[in-house]
Amino acid sequence: MDLLNDISARFEPAIDADTEASQRRQRLAQQVAAVRRRSRRIRTLRTLLPALIVGLGLLNVGWIVVSSIIGSLNVYNTSGTDIRMTNPHFSGLNGQGSPYTVTGLEAVKKAGDSVIITLKAPAIDFRGTSDKSTHISAANGVYNGQAKTFHLMGNVVMTSGDSDMTFRTEEATINLVDLTMSGDKHIDGTGSMGHIVGESFVISKNGSDVVFKGRGDTKVWATLNRNHAKTGR
Repeated sequence: MDLLNDISARFEPAIDADTEASQRRQRLAQQVAAVRRRSRRIRTLRTLLPALIVGLGLLNVGWIVVSSIIGSLNVYNTSGTDIRMTNPHFSGLNGQGSPYTVTGLEAVKKAGDSVIITLKAPAIDFRGTSDKSTHISAANGVYNGQAKTFHLMGNVVMTSGDSDMTFRTEEATINLVDLTMSGDKHIDGTGSMGHIVGESFVISKNGSDVVFKGRGDTKVWATLNRNHAKTGR
């Protein structure tokens, strides 16, 4: 019985030496190619992983910096019920009928409060007797609709329209009825008439009337225009 099975079994010819060598070379080439692909992947990962770690670190640091800047611009904490406006633009008239505009990057109205509006990077523009406008900007601002005031905080800069003076202080209040700017913080004024320094101030008439107070009873009064300046103590 075993003899019959051996006779009827399928005949498989023997593999010659050349074919076997060719098959071995093919297997070896496949193994070498696989090793090279694995080596390339390892080299790529060794290059990308440190770069990815550094990039994630820089992204984390950048987000911390951006969050800090955004947080520093927030005058009040807001909730989901607050009303936010991007690039707000308000306009109105002062007590003498002169127009003014108030703009900013963002405005926030507290929920249930129709009077107080906070602004980021606010700016106010208005005209006096000349064709030039007075421009006032700051880092933050709070508008009080009932009192008709605009309180500015952080890097307050006023470029006068009726003179060539530029005033800088850290805090000021704009009265929107008569468009005067006042404050009790240190202020610097620079222009063609020189450098004026005070510890408190009142600036009116589109920047042409200036009253600075120094320490104690020291007081400087000035009327400015393009042609001349009068000062007194």
